[in-house]
Parts: sequence; structure tokens; C-alpha cells
Amino acid sequence: MFIGFSVSNFLSFKSPQTMSMMASKVARHKEHILNGNGKKILKTGLIYGANAGGKSNFIKAIDFSRDIILDGLEEVDLNRKYFRINKEGYRQPGVFEYRLITQSKKEYSYGIAISYAAKEIISEWLVRIEKNGSETCIFNRDIDESGENFTFSEVTHKNEAEKIKWEIFLDVFGKNISPAMKKKSILSDVAERSNEKSGVLKEIMDVYEWFQSIIILFPTSQYSGLNQLVEKEEVRKFFSGILKYFDTGIESVESKQGEMNFDRIFEGIPKEHAEKLKIRISNDIENDPVMFKVNNQVYSLRKDEEGNIITTKMMQNHGNPQELFEYSDESDGTQRLFDLIPLFYEHQNNRVIFIDEIDRSLHTNLTRRFLELFYSLTEKSDCQIIATTHDSNLLDLDLVRQDEIWFIKRLEDHSSKMYSLNRYKERYDKKIDKEYLLGRYDAIPIFDEEILEDMND
Repeated sequence: MFIGFSVSNFLSFKSPQTMSMMASKVARHKEHILNGNGKKILKTGLIYGANAGGKSNFIKAIDFSRDIILDGLEEVDLNRKYFRINKEGYRQPGVFEYRLITQSKKEYSYGIAISYAAKEIISEWLVRIEKNGSETCIFNRDIDESGENFTFSEVTHKNEAEKIKWEIFLDVFGKNISPAMKKKSILSDVAERSNEKSGVLKEIMDVYEWFQSIIILFPTSQYSGLNQLVEKEEVRKFFSGILKYFDTGIESVESKQGEMNFDRIFEGIPKEHAEKLKIRISNDIENDPVMFKVNNQVYSLRKDEEGNIITTKMMQNHGNPQELFEYSDESDGTQRLFDLIPLFYEHQNNRVIFIDEIDRSLHTNLTRRFLELFYSLTEKSDCQIIATTHDSNLLDLDLVRQDEIWFIKRLEDHSSKMYSLNRYKERYDKKIDKEYLLGRYDAIPIFDEEILEDMND
């Protein structure tokens, strides 16, 4: 579960801005509340704001920090990611902190601080939070006043062997830390070098896997595993039913096999490299299919009885089974649905899903029905959606709770400020969509008519 996130000195976020999924005392929509570690946690977070207010930057902060945590600083672009309006932003740390509950039902606070100038992780911490509110520092990695790296831990070990192993892991990030390790998280180092099934290393692995499991979708994101999914009959039936429900004109989703056209797939790759790839893939395919990804498309490859390499491809039936449509033939809205529908499958693993512009290319009624369907299909799971949107049709307290609605607005210094609708203490029967468009909650565009007057002079 995702409980909250705080970010500072990243893009438009100057001072620390925090989103909390902790439920308030709102009485309605109790089915939107999840229980984790004795806390009431919300199922949804909808983020509103004007263009350039910082909504997308919030999702980018999640994506950016997740990449650092999993892959290290060398795998991300640090260029101009700090709050650039402040001249000192480059010299100040970027800080990202999460509150989360892992699959093992334990709650943690995890955070990192990075130096944009030195291109290093300068601080990292993981704290276990018990139901009674007590805290245990699993590890704290920092730099002292003299500039030396050090680590600290309050963990109690079950035996001497576990203690020694843990001290060896921490020592790598201590006084004699190498330049390479300064760019790497403790989480990723433990994930790479440990396969412990219990103790502190297992706890760290659980947190690492939580970050691996979250799903982040941007307006241009494409679900890369569609061909793989529709090999399964039950998945095709599910897709077909949802697409018919949303009135897309698609009668059914089909799985079509055909010979792999490597020349088209490898177009633009030097011929000698393409030939080597074809040989390697052909040699890898034996009795079991091989998954092959190129240009954000996943192909399931296998050999037929004559030794030809064939692939499975998703096709759509719009009423004529003899003339099937490809994904690229569909409208932008239908393509967006293809990217969103798999989320209903992913929820079986109690995923946390972040979506930037959930309403992109979708009719307002369809976006609302999508959210209603999410609540219905994930009723018995701990799946969560945190999404940015401009769709005021979703600002309806018959659909969502007051504490599930958030706003981001741009301040005079061009930094972003984040706050909850719940601070306004609105009644459940209030028409908040109209109030929002009228500017009661800020976070809407402000048009300066004097500029137009000056231009006309």
C-alpha cells in the first residue's frame, strides 16, 4: 500500500510538499478505505490543478526517485531536475520520502536525498513503524560534518551470523565508500547480493520489491505486454467484455498467429546487427516460447512444425471476422483503454498505480465509468490508483471522498503547493465541480486581461 509521499527541490517543488493517503473522519464511501498496519488508508487520490501547476511533476517525482532507488543515479538524467527558479537549487539536495506497507504487511518510512552537484546519494534511510507507533531504524546512511560517510542501524539480530552479514552490507556504504556505491541505493545493493528468506535483509528485499511492483503511466505510456496477455483465452474474453462495455465498436479481441517479419521489426538497425539478433533469437527458441521486446512492443515467439518462427499478435474484430484491425488502427481513446484495462488484471497483486492524465483522449463519461469499474473490480483487493486529471466531472462526492481529492497550484515564486480538498470541510452534498471551476479551491488558470489590453494598445 501507498500511504504517502513527500518531495522537495525537484522540478517545480521547492519546499517539501506531501500527499497523504491516510483517511480522515469522512463517513461516506467506506468501501474506499483499506486497512493496513492498524491505519485507514484511501484507495484513490485524484490530483487537480492548472496547466504548469505541477501535477505531472508529482508523478515525475515518483518515477524519477523510483528509478534511482532501483537502478542508481547513473541510470537517470539529473540535468536541470532541481528547482531552477532558486539559484541555490543546484547546490541543495533533492529529497524524496515514501510511507508504504509491503506485501508482508509491515509499514515503513523510506527516503533518499541526492546531490545534483556531486551526482551522489548523500542520505538514505529505512524506518519500520509498528502499530503502536514505535519506530526502529533499519538503517540510516548519511554524511557527517567532516564529510565522511557513515551508517547506523537499530536492528536486533536473531543470531551472530546474521549480524555479521548485515554489518558487511552496511560497511560498503560507510567511511570507505567507493564512488560507484555513492550512486547506488542500499535497497538495490541488498537486492543484487542477497537471497535471504528472513531477517533484516528479507525486510529490505520486501521494500525493494514494493518499488518494483508499482505501475507508473504517463500520457505516452504504452502497455508493452498486450500480445503476451491475449495469448490467454480468459484475458481475451475479459478485454472483449470491457471494450464492448465502453462502446468502442470492438466486438472481440482476437489472438492471431503469423510468421515473424524480422525485416520490418529491425528496420533502421544496421543489417549485420539485425542478422546477429535473428540468429540469436532463433537459437534461443526451443520447446518453450521466447518473449522478445522491441520499440515498446512485446512479441511471443515460437517455432511451428516446419521450424518457422511465428509470433502471436493482438487483433480486433469490429464486426467483420475476415477483416481484423490492428492496435495502430484504433482511435487514441481506444488505444488509451488498451493501456488502462490491464490495470484490472494487475490489481490481483495489490498494485499501486500512478497515472498522469487518466482522462487523456477519453470522453468524460468514460473516465468516470472507468473509475467506477475500478472500485467494483478491486473491491476485495488493496489496489490503489493515484492519478492527475483535468476532468471536473470526477469532482463529485457521490463518486469519491473529500479526502481523496487533491490540488496543486503554482505560487508567486513559481513553486508548486499541494493540498487536500478536505481542508475546506465541504459538505457531502456540495457541488464541488462548480466551486472548483469558479476558483474556490484555487488551482485553476488565472487569465490576466490587462495583458490583452496592452497588446491591443
